[in-house]
Amino acid sequence: MSKSLQKHNNGHNQNGYDEISTFSLPRQEQSGGGLDPKMIVFTILRYKWLILLLLIAGGTGGWYYANTLTPIYESTGTLLISSAEKGEENELKDIINQTTGVGTNATLANEIQIIQSRSFARQVARKLEEDDTIDEDELPVFWSELEDGSLKRRELDDVTNAIRGGLAVQLANRDSDVIQISFESSSAEETATVINTAMSVYVEESTQQNREAAEKTTEFLAKERERLKAELDEAEQKLESFMDRTGVVQVDNQAASAVGRKQNIDTELEEVQLDLESTERAISNQEEELERLRPGLVSDFSDAVAPRINSLQQTLQQYERERYLILQNYPNVRQREETPPRLKFLDEQIESLKEDIAELSKDIFSEEDEYMGMETAERTRMVANIQNRLIELRMEKDQLESRLQVLQERKIEAEQDFDEIPQEMIQLAQLQRDLEMKEKLYIDVSRKFADMSTWKETQYGNGRVIDNAIVPNIPVSPNKILITIVGVMLFGMIAGLIIAVREFFDNTISSIGTVKAQDIPMLAAIPAFKKISPTNGSGTEIFKVGDGEIPNEMVLFRDRSNIVSESIRRLKNNIIFQNSDNVPKTIAITSSEKGEGKSTVACNLAVAFADEGYKTLMIDTDFRRPRVHKLFGLSNEIGMSNYINGENSVSDIVKNTEVNFLKVICAGSSIERPESLVNDKNFEKFLEKVDNLFDVIIFDTPPFGIISDSTALLRKADATVMVAKYRHTNKEVYEHTLDELRRINANVCGMVLNGFEPRKDPSGQYGSGYYKSMYGGYEAYA
Repeated sequence: MSKSLQKHNNGHNQNGYDEISTFSLPRQEQSGGGLDPKMIVFTILRYKWLILLLLIAGGTGGWYYANTLTPIYESTGTLLISSAEKGEENELKDIINQTTGVGTNATLANEIQIIQSRSFARQVARKLEEDDTIDEDELPVFWSELEDGSLKRRELDDVTNAIRGGLAVQLANRDSDVIQISFESSSAEETATVINTAMSVYVEESTQQNREAAEKTTEFLAKERERLKAELDEAEQKLESFMDRTGVVQVDNQAASAVGRKQNIDTELEEVQLDLESTERAISNQEEELERLRPGLVSDFSDAVAPRINSLQQTLQQYERERYLILQNYPNVRQREETPPRLKFLDEQIESLKEDIAELSKDIFSEEDEYMGMETAERTRMVANIQNRLIELRMEKDQLESRLQVLQERKIEAEQDFDEIPQEMIQLAQLQRDLEMKEKLYIDVSRKFADMSTWKETQYGNGRVIDNAIVPNIPVSPNKILITIVGVMLFGMIAGLIIAVREFFDNTISSIGTVKAQDIPMLAAIPAFKKISPTNGSGTEIFKVGDGEIPNEMVLFRDRSNIVSESIRRLKNNIIFQNSDNVPKTIAITSSEKGEGKSTVACNLAVAFADEGYKTLMIDTDFRRPRVHKLFGLSNEIGMSNYINGENSVSDIVKNTEVNFLKVICAGSSIERPESLVNDKNFEKFLEKVDNLFDVIIFDTPPFGIISDSTALLRKADATVMVAKYRHTNKEVYEHTLDELRRINANVCGMVLNGFEPRKDPSGQYGSGYYKSMYGGYEAYA
């Protein structure tokens, strides 16, 4: 067996690589959990073209979609709604309300509802329909498109619905009576036309309505004036006839006073009775509401209040009755400079009693739970309000009953005084008073008739146009910028989803941190040729060296100062110094899969050793897919397989190169059983012959992760280098290959990360910052 293929386990420290220091091997610290911002930034930068493409596509698609939408225009008009005013004009409006039942004092809420009603929209449609030449471009609301593309005139109901649906009314300001009317349409001209027509219709209709109401009121006042004139004439005739018949022409002061007093008492008595009935009705309603909330509460309330308030109410009733008599007998007593002591005392006592009753009621009804047992605060508050209102109503009822009793007593006194006056004198006073009342009513109605006749001619509508609608130049929708932004955001989300899915299912070696998680050292990180080397972007991909053609991947031939060349030299140095300055005689280069660049790494490594003066032999043992001959620009007709099969001698298969100290043996063309060639005795004999002739023998072996042809060679090699490709090698296959190499006791001295792109590596300090600085510094120095 060749000395070069002996396993020197005693000479190799299996853990010696832990002490190796390469240009890429400061130990990585484990990062904490959570998302790493640096990882996110690197991921975005790695997919920047995909993200940019999708963002542009989203923006373009959103803009195109916005352009396909029908533009919608909106125009706005401003209208002032007149509200109720104080003064004579408001008095005339009240007369209209009383006589016709039609209000002329507009409220904003009512008027907005009118403008938004179907009947108003129909009036606007009819107003627009008066134009016989309705253009479909200016007023598309009147037209509908049929299936064949032709236009058909819409029915009035359809136009009404369209106008009603497009009109929008809102307050311009919460504290003002100004409203804004807007309309949306695909026609800019139509928006302004519909709004201006709507405001015109509103003003005309409200003006006509107000004038019709004023006309009806004027007619009513005219009839009322004629009726009152007839009654006035009849009263005058009765008075004259009575005076001629009786000879009584003047009423003495006593009779006039008695008649006036009796009539005043009768009028006041009637008012008190009406108020008393109204109060009793209110008390009944409140009690019914209280009983509805909780049966039996009225009786509880009465039982609780009566014993404590009844006495106070009786005293209050007596004091109020006495004060009322004083005020009736002495009407001008309040105008005196100093109030009489008794009246002052009564005022103070009445106020004090009212306060005591109110305070007592407050104390009772603050204990709401005692009487109510309510389930919610709202019902409790309702009961308390009803109870307080009942107290007020019952107090008011007691006061009215007291007044009613006093008035009835005064009425008896007035009737007694009235009976003492001669009957003729009483009749004359009544006729004169009746004449005065009818004359007053006639004068009042005549004045109102005159005012209404003048007012109706100057009456206008409730609305006044402030700003007419103008034809808009810019549509309000679609919002192209917003739709474009939404498109960009949507496609940005899609880009993020695509990236997340790709990253989730990406099982390749995507960072140096992944490599360093293994228990073998990383000997070198070789940059991607075309992305790192500034000299690779120009010229041809294949150039001549001697008689052959060598591709760009043989960077040590083309540009020895290139950063890729430097990384190959560092790989060579790390392999040497790993063995304590003893260069391993046999070095096997393998990988886990195809296409990871092991042949390129092996050939460049051979050049690096030869450049250092080591007699180097490069042997292609990948008999299934040989590539060494292509990298060195050599012929593959004669090679190792031909020697093993006995077809050629050693001198025939060893080929010279342009590099001193470097010889190459290609795979050859006589390959029938590639899986057994390295196990052949002729292969071992060949290695024995060349063992003392070369310092370093490098084998390009098949990818051990998928082909086991080189098992025997890998077991016997002094050093095995595993090649993985950045963002290409599957992590599971890579780990499985390492396990297989350990299982056959291969001396794996380390791995090489090929095709590395530092700008895309997110692994902390071993990422862009470290490598970019190192690569940039090397290129600047070199």
